[in-house]
Amino acid sequence: MESEQSNIENLLDITIKNLKKNRVESIVMQSSKELIKFMDSQIADSSVVGVGDSMTLETTGIYDYLRSRKLLFLDKYNKTFSREDKRALYLKNFDADYFLCSANAISCQGKIYNMDGNGSRVAPVIYGPKNVFIVCGINKIVEDELGAIERIKKIAAPIDAKRLGKKTPCAITGQCEDCKSPDKICNYLTVIQGQFDKNRIKVIFINENLGF
Repeated sequence: MESEQSNIENLLDITIKNLKKNRVESIVMQSSKELIKFMDSQIADSSVVGVGDSMTLETTGIYDYLRSRKLLFLDKYNKTFSREDKRALYLKNFDADYFLCSANAISCQGKIYNMDGNGSRVAPVIYGPKNVFIVCGINKIVEDELGAIERIKKIAAPIDAKRLGKKTPCAITGQCEDCKSPDKICNYLTVIQGQFDKNRIKVIFINENLGF
């Protein structure tokens, strides 16, 4: 157990160093409570804040936290929204002060991997919002690109497809079948391996296993 913890800490240390080389700053926190305090210190009242779909953010309580603040929260989970309402909200994310989401995997080479169904999460990460916080549990760290793709195909995508009630083979088999289903959520693979503005995207590692 001690050896496993030591290996995780070593991978985290390498990942942080390589993210920095790729002009992406990262922060390590020990708990969701610490994350909430950090958000208090970063996000001013009246800020416009958008989010991507994320079980990590759900588990850490970030969505409820944002709803409790005096913010213009672009809440994609508003149950009264029509399809057109959601599209309008997604477009507003590009002009947000802050955009919060997670990642499907982060490699030790300091690269951030995401697979999306409609692109509403990955698009504003890449361009638009003034500040982006990518919140990840340490379980999202992988050794390389092969590990990142494998994690998406065998863990993240099948579990998410099942959670969303999608009629895809992976929701049944538990692994990617390279399907052509209209319900397919693996449509847009993005790899962030650097950024022009080194202060825009920041990765927040929580020292817990979070999300999938």
